[in-house]
This record gives sequence, C-alpha cells and structure tokens, in this order.
Amino acid sequence: MAADLFFDLDRTLWDFDRNSREALAQIYAAHAERAWSEEWGKQAPDVSHFIEVYEVENAKCWSDYAAGRLTKEALRPLRFERALGQLGMPLGSLRSALALELGNRYVEISPRLPHLIPGARETIEALAARGHRLFILTNGFEEVQHIKVENAGLSDFFEAVYTSDALGYKKPHRAAFEEALTAAKANPRDAVMIGDDLQADVVGAREAGMRAVHFNPGAAAHGEQVWRTVTTLTQLLQLPLQKSTTTL
Repeated sequence: MAADLFFDLDRTLWDFDRNSREALAQIYAAHAERAWSEEWGKQAPDVSHFIEVYEVENAKCWSDYAAGRLTKEALRPLRFERALGQLGMPLGSLRSALALELGNRYVEISPRLPHLIPGARETIEALAARGHRLFILTNGFEEVQHIKVENAGLSDFFEAVYTSDALGYKKPHRAAFEEALTAAKANPRDAVMIGDDLQADVVGAREAGMRAVHFNPGAAAHGEQVWRTVTTLTQLLQLPLQKSTTTL
C-alpha cells in the first residue's frame, strides 16, 4: 500500500530562492531605491548587492526565530532594517519605517509568486495518481504558506498543510511531526518525510519514527544516516514509497 507522504515546502517544492529574489527586486525598486536619492542625494546600492546582504541578515533572523529568540512579528522588519544598515542607511525613523514597509510588501508579494522546484508538479501529480495521501509539513508562517500552495497550483493534491504556527512546534522538534501525524491520522511507520533540510526534515522525522528522504540537489556531503537521498524530485518516483508492512 502507498505510504503517506509529508513534504517540506520551501526549497523542496516551492522555489523559495527564485520567488524571494523576484519579490525583493520588486520591492527594492518600488520603495527603497528612491530613499537614497531623495533623502541623501546618493545612488542606491545595486539591487543584487541588496539581495545578497538581505539574505545573510534573513538567515540570521530565521536562526534566532527557530531558537525562540525572535518572534515572527519582530523578524519581518528586523531582517530588512539590518540589511539597510549594512548597506549604509543611517539609523533613524526613516530606516525603521522603510524596513517595516519592505517587510509588509515582501510578505504580500513573495507568497503569490508561483515558481516551483524543477520536477515538482509532475512528481506530485504522479504520486497522487499512485494513491499516496499527500501532506505538507512546514516551518513557514501559517498566513503565507497556504497562499504559496494555492498560487503554485498544488492545493488540489494535498489533503492538508501543517505549519509550525498552527502546530505550536517547529521542525525538528519531535512534537511537530507527532502533531502533524495525529492530525493526518497517519502512523509514523507508514509515513515518509521528504525535505531539503537535513536537521529539520530528515533528523527530525527519524526521531519521530518516520522514514525520511533527503532532497539534496547539490549533493552536499554530510555524516547523517538517511533512509534515502534524491538529487531531483522525479527520483522520488523510483523509491519504494510503500507502507512499512510492505516496504522491502
């Protein structure tokens, strides 16, 4: 019988990097570039440099959020305020207001961009046709992850989208997986987690008694023991994704 499949969303199905960078370019051009010229008479940093700096600060903020040191409400403007500061914008009310505006606009725009990881749609369609129950288990925010799934045209294939916001726990916390499994009425021995994050998706699922597939498109080396690894999503169709009683 077909196993129940739980997918991570960002960087596993939804092309986070491409969608994010498109959104960042849009909001930078619309809201940030003119601030340098209008307020200080200087040329704004190149958009590619802005994105590069933002992504570093965003990663730091997400690390703090995952560790419980930062709320999502604080995270959204703070990552932009830090990026603007790194680019030389003086500390003050203008920078804070601009960071808040960029944070709000980014959350409005980026989830609605539809780009998927190559092979995502055809793989999901094939797995659904084979009789797998499909779910998403993500650490993303409740109010944006559902929008991503809908706008990417994937909502018809998934029975539910479980977010850390709604569950009350973030992957790799064992309770995040247990809560999702309970809500899906799924047995961990009959379920498989698929995701790109080695710790959050693979180690976390393993600790919860699930099998895990590491989506590792860059073939990055690591020392963790994993059930299966794929470098493309279409390779999932070659795996024995059956319930444990029938898995070889």
